[in-house]
Amino acid sequence: MARLKPYPEYRDSGVEWIGEIPKDWQLIKLRYLVTIRNNSRNQENLPYLGLENIESKTGKIISINEDIIEGQSIRFENKDVLFGKLRPYLAKVAHVDFEGHCSTEFIVLKAEKIKAELLKYIMLSSKFISHVDSSTYGTKMPRANWEFIKNIFIPLSISKQQEEIVKFLNDRTRQIDSLISDKERLLELLEEKRQAIITETVTKGLDPHVKMKDSGIEWIGEIPEHWETVKLKFLGDATMGLLYSPTETTYKEQGKLVLRASNIQSSMIDIQREDNVYVNKEIPESLLTKVDDILICARSGSRDLIGKSALIDEHSAGNSFGAFTTVFRSEYNDFISYVFRSGLFQSQIGTYLTSTINQLTMSNLRNLEIVLPPREEQKTLVGFLGKYDKDVNDSIEIIKKQITKLKEYRESLIYEAVTGKIDLRDYEENATEH
Repeated sequence: MARLKPYPEYRDSGVEWIGEIPKDWQLIKLRYLVTIRNNSRNQENLPYLGLENIESKTGKIISINEDIIEGQSIRFENKDVLFGKLRPYLAKVAHVDFEGHCSTEFIVLKAEKIKAELLKYIMLSSKFISHVDSSTYGTKMPRANWEFIKNIFIPLSISKQQEEIVKFLNDRTRQIDSLISDKERLLELLEEKRQAIITETVTKGLDPHVKMKDSGIEWIGEIPEHWETVKLKFLGDATMGLLYSPTETTYKEQGKLVLRASNIQSSMIDIQREDNVYVNKEIPESLLTKVDDILICARSGSRDLIGKSALIDEHSAGNSFGAFTTVFRSEYNDFISYVFRSGLFQSQIGTYLTSTINQLTMSNLRNLEIVLPPREEQKTLVGFLGKYDKDVNDSIEIIKKQITKLKEYRESLIYEAVTGKIDLRDYEENATEH
């Protein structure tokens, strides 16, 4: 950004979301720049795009559905722009380079008097999205209306400058996305290393010279000679979560929070989620969480979530937990919570899952075998892992903040480019020189 300068002269656009524009730029309503497509698909076997196939805020198509989709859809052509009208704040926008059909939750536009890729970036810009979102209707499933969108003024430069803006944004967003991808991969590596350290610690301990013995369990292998293997049912008990009906859900102020799998994030309990569920009904004491309970995801549509767990602390105690989750209670939970996070424990859970059953039953959980050191050694291992956890979490927090700043920079760059806040004339020549 250091080498990017503003245009020499600006004028007020009179449009709040745009602000000032270069003196020689135009303001044109979107409807004069595009044609909206409303054609239903024919019976051709064409690829399909739903909202879930488009990444939020980046314009990337992350997957394509090749299956035959039943029901209504809209045909799109090569170089069309798709704008997600359901929850527009999610910024589901794409410029396609193939023919296909898509969900009716998209507005499909053929660019006529504007470069299609530039239109994509304009519709991706954060202030355009906020402007559209201010017009949406519906509280649970807010949607944008084409009648509103088509009358939005669009800032427009001459054709050559449009190409330069697109070239600039393609180059810079590619660089930013590469940096984000590298940092996201670093997060994955940190988590992989953390799980490896936890697994080694809860099955081998910290003393590399300790005498070992065969655990008698294939998936565990050798363990310290003075440790033992034991089934969970001999250490504590598991309780299945609360059953409730949709009519018993209520608002936060009127009910009790029901913890679910979505509240388990990075092995910690998140009680500040927007998708929290609250119920207004009589709840038995046994179905209220206590400090040092372990909350476990026992049922899910995703196999990867089965066994996901977190230790209940003072902030999450006193809430209930849903029927797709289980709480395990024992006096050893400070140590067992790390066992549940180990790779070997996850592997053992996997032996109970099939192509038709994504469930960890009470019986299976109670009969799972773990390795148990003497209590004093457990406390030593917990202290070591607690410090290691904190160090990893601190590193993760720093990287996540870096990713957030990169994403914010990406959004800012798109907005500044498409509204002329930076002068990109001759960008390609300047980029070549440097």
